[in-house]
Amino acid sequence: MKRASDEELVRARTVLLGLRWFYGLYVMHGLLMPDTPAQAALRQRIDEWGMFPFLDHLITVSPSPGQFAESLAVCLEPPFDNLYEALMEQLAADPYIFRIPGDDTGAAGFGETWIRTLREQTAAG
Repeated sequence: MKRASDEELVRARTVLLGLRWFYGLYVMHGLLMPDTPAQAALRQRIDEWGMFPFLDHLITVSPSPGQFAESLAVCLEPPFDNLYEALMEQLAADPYIFRIPGDDTGAAGFGETWIRTLREQTAAG
């Protein structure tokens, strides 16, 4: 078994935390979070790579130390590092993940839209 260097472990942690964030965005879309072209492009990248099932298995909200170590080891592998890089490139190409097209209020408008949608769904249910 290969022992990871300090640099490799730091990179794996960066990849793991980054993938957790991208996974969270993906999942929150299913929780009525407003969609934006930037978010759709990120989800599309994950889907093109066929990685959602792997991320769904890899990412846990509150991992035990053993689960964290296992996830960290997985993120040492090239497919996960490469996915992280692809998602970071996509984010750099379109960083407006919380800007609804046509709404100049930016993240504040995004949040207001999400809260309004949740309230409407609660009232309708």
